[in-house]
Amino acid sequence: MFNSWMFYLILALSASTAALGWLSLSLHDDKVVAVEALKEAREAVAGYQKALNLKYLSCQIDDSIASEYQIEKNASNVLKDKELSAIDKIPSRPSVQTPLKVPLNESSVVDIDGTLPDDLQRLLSESYDRTRGSVGTDSRQPSN
Repeated sequence: MFNSWMFYLILALSASTAALGWLSLSLHDDKVVAVEALKEAREAVAGYQKALNLKYLSCQIDDSIASEYQIEKNASNVLKDKELSAIDKIPSRPSVQTPLKVPLNESSVVDIDGTLPDDLQRLLSESYDRTRGSVGTDSRQPSN
């Protein structure tokens, strides 16, 4: 049949061809898995980049809002300080309280059995006349 060395040579070549085929198939499967993982990683990087850009834009918006608020607050404080200084510059009038002048000969205490002072009688009669005109006649008073 074959020479023994030829047989071994063909057997070795067949075994090495089968091993290289199996290795090639295994490496191809690993390559497919690696390519899929690389695609997923690229998609994740793109998503992270988009999130980072949104976060950066959000921080820029927050910074601009904060700076605008600070500018408005400073302008408001300047106006407030101007108004307060204008108020402080207004001369204050001393409060004038006139003391009640009680005549020395008259007392503020009235005897209940005595006659009322003339001013008090006049005030009472004026208020009575005003209320009688708006309310009607008082049934307690005798009719004329």
